Amino acid sequence: MKKLVILCVCLAIVGLFCLDAIAAPAQKQQPPQAQAKPQQFKPKEAKIDRNYDGVVDRIEVYDEKGLILRVEADTNGDGKMDEWVYYEAGIPVKGEKDLNADGKADTAMFYDVKGVIIRTEADTNGDGKIDEWVFYTNGVPSKAEKDTNRDGKADTWVNY
Repeated sequence: MKKLVILCVCLAIVGLFCLDAIAAPAQKQQPPQAQAKPQQFKPKEAKIDRNYDGVVDRIEVYDEKGLILRVEADTNGDGKMDEWVYYEAGIPVKGEKDLNADGKADTAMFYDVKGVIIRTEADTNGDGKIDEWVFYTNGVPSKAEKDTNRDGKADTWVNY
């Protein structure tokens, strides 16, 4: 009986080693699978037809990291780009807009460090001088000033 118990214990120990030996090589023989990162493609430029008329009305330009650098847009549907917004680190910092369709910017847009618009300045009468200022709070117009007599100073004020 004593021999039978010793034999059973020995067989159990050998069985455990055999199971470990059978399972372990299967794991060790397989080459470790490399953590394959999916290929990430970063755009350089995107041209978009937002109103589906067959004409590009928005162009987005990106840096080598894939962050947006500039957006050009046709906001009035005349086929010409009339708004330009410039970005740093993916955040808008400055914008320009052509409101009278002469091909030249007559409105400047300014943004805070978070990319929220804080002010616009515009030449609304085409004389080359800023005559309208709009101030924003949380991206919404809160106050406007206008120079109607062309002396360079506001003479009309509107609070929203």
